[in-house]
Amino acid sequence: MTAPAPVVRVKRVEGAQVVAVRLSLRAGGREEPLPGLALLTGRMLTEGTPTRDWRRIAEQAESKGMILQSNGSFENVSLSIDALAADWEMALDWAVELLFDAAFPEDRCSWLARQAAAELESLTDQPDVKTAWGFLGQLYAPHPRSRPLHGSAESLLALTPTDCAEFRRRALAHGIVATVAGVVDEDAVRERFLRLLGKPQNGAEPYPGPPEPQGTGPRCLIGTDAEDQAHLYVGHLTVPRRHPDYAALEVLAVILGSGSGLTGRIPARIREREGLAYTAYAQTVAGSGLDRGRLLAYVGTSPATVEKAERGVIEEITRLATDGIEDAELEEARAYLLGREPFRRETARQWADLLLEAEEYGIPLDDFEHRKAELEALDRATVEDAARRHIHPEELRVTVGMPEETAKEA
Repeated sequence: MTAPAPVVRVKRVEGAQVVAVRLSLRAGGREEPLPGLALLTGRMLTEGTPTRDWRRIAEQAESKGMILQSNGSFENVSLSIDALAADWEMALDWAVELLFDAAFPEDRCSWLARQAAAELESLTDQPDVKTAWGFLGQLYAPHPRSRPLHGSAESLLALTPTDCAEFRRRALAHGIVATVAGVVDEDAVRERFLRLLGKPQNGAEPYPGPPEPQGTGPRCLIGTDAEDQAHLYVGHLTVPRRHPDYAALEVLAVILGSGSGLTGRIPARIREREGLAYTAYAQTVAGSGLDRGRLLAYVGTSPATVEKAERGVIEEITRLATDGIEDAELEEARAYLLGREPFRRETARQWADLLLEAEEYGIPLDDFEHRKAELEALDRATVEDAARRHIHPEELRVTVGMPEETAKEA
């Protein structure tokens, strides 16, 4: 099978004399055959090639003032280079070398696997994170998003350089997306990048898609190491990023409690009026991407007040779905969403990331006028219809993280 042709997006961004280069393979944890493989493969991309080991790469990058990063996420394996604009050709050359010629040295693979396992252990010690993972399991199992991106310590330590090389090889079958932003000649950059990436070659079959989320039971109690804190998650799955109701759900998220400060129905009630929480917020499309995102409300509270907080959260979600919204809420939410857009489009790094996101989801996210028109087209009836279609109080799932002793008594 021949992989899709590489996609290259370039934008000249005036300002600081820098360039941001991004390369992405459209395969990640959602398709990995072994838990943690996408994360480890991504991190290994900057650990050496046949001609340069990781030390030489780091030394040369530092001498040129470059920042090299690579990683694996649920949706892709990616590489980024930030450099001085005058070094744009070198930045492109290095990006392609690191992606195609990564050597996956055994000693670095072992070291990075141990590092990731230590990160996972540290995260597991955090009560809110442990509870959040339980909540994701309730919503997504058996989909890979039901577990940490790291997989488990056992799965990480069992991965080999051969596993990483094979994952990279098969990920290439999904195609390459490349973006560049900065003080550059757009045509010259595009021409050179396409030449370096070359024509797609016959290769392995792409990884199949992940299993559909099924979820588990409606309620889950998690024992944590917290001494006197409870962590409450309430929600259900909603829509992927490309869904036509996504923008309306963004507005509903702000109304519920995703905006800045203490605005939103859930924080206003749970935290400000009833004094039940030190932290409270809500979302309607959390984690939305190639796969469905989620409605969620989070409350950080005490074991003594968690039940009352849960009732209040469910009542507010139900009221939003059944009673709708107010005109003033719509206008305030729209103004908030539009007002933050310019701050996402200021630097070369932001533009390179935005171009990559736009290409991966097939949405003109880089076009501010499109974004503005999308939000301005929303009226109260449209937003309320979206709420009725995608917010279902009867389907809410609840995860509560409690101190271990309290959980045992419950």
